[in-house]
Amino acid sequence: MRRAVSVLLAGLGLVGCGGVREKQFASRLTLYVPCVLSGPLQKVAAAYQDSHPEVRVSTEVEKPVSLLRCALASSQEPAVVITTGEVEMNYLAEAGAVDGAAVRAFAVNSFPLTVVAPAQSERPLHSLGDLARAQRIYLEDPSRSTLGGRAQEAFRKLGLWDEIAPKIVAPDFEVMVLGELAAGKADAAVVFKGCLFGEGSTGGSPPATIRIIADLPEDSYRPIHYQAAPLKSGPQAELARGLVDFLISPEGAEALNSAGLLPIVRVRQR
Repeated sequence: MRRAVSVLLAGLGLVGCGGVREKQFASRLTLYVPCVLSGPLQKVAAAYQDSHPEVRVSTEVEKPVSLLRCALASSQEPAVVITTGEVEMNYLAEAGAVDGAAVRAFAVNSFPLTVVAPAQSERPLHSLGDLARAQRIYLEDPSRSTLGGRAQEAFRKLGLWDEIAPKIVAPDFEVMVLGELAAGKADAAVVFKGCLFGEGSTGGSPPATIRIIADLPEDSYRPIHYQAAPLKSGPQAELARGLVDFLISPEGAEALNSAGLLPIVRVRQR
């Protein structure tokens, strides 16, 4: 009986060198992640938790711009916010949600910016040049979205912007763009290619309701750097800073690389 009780207490974390001790609760840390990075960042969060068993990391996934509102409202526990570029992070810094000096770029975007269209359409588009025939093109507001800004850069370099600018419509933050396309509410849209596939991958096939027109050429826009920062409003700021430090460490780079991302920190050679 004594042995059984000892095993039970040990399993609950109640037995130490001096006998029974208080149960140790894990610290909680929230990671706000844009949907395109959901799969990879959950794997990275798991790797961080493996090396920091005292910290329990949970992820909150949202569309990149909707994520900003969630981050601004967070104050219950230490938290780190991930953005798909500097535009979204600058917005959070200007709003006082993060300290600009604490922002760290940790990985380079590996998902092409892709122009997609409904699989079935009365005005089928087959190339980037065909966008001139579109009536409505969904593109996130370049002033609020890194994706939107880089796509605008690409269209300018390709000589298409002036012709398509009057057709650009910035979708509402809560709108599911692929669903809107399938419903025929727009002729085309620009998205991260990873959004077309599960778990942040560019493999496989897009939804049956969506057709890929073309990727925007990589050399037509500046690289996109994913960014991370602790939220100023959360308690236990050192926990949040620890996760950000992990992302830019050699160990974090290995976790990012294993999750299919391109870390800014060089992965150490074994």
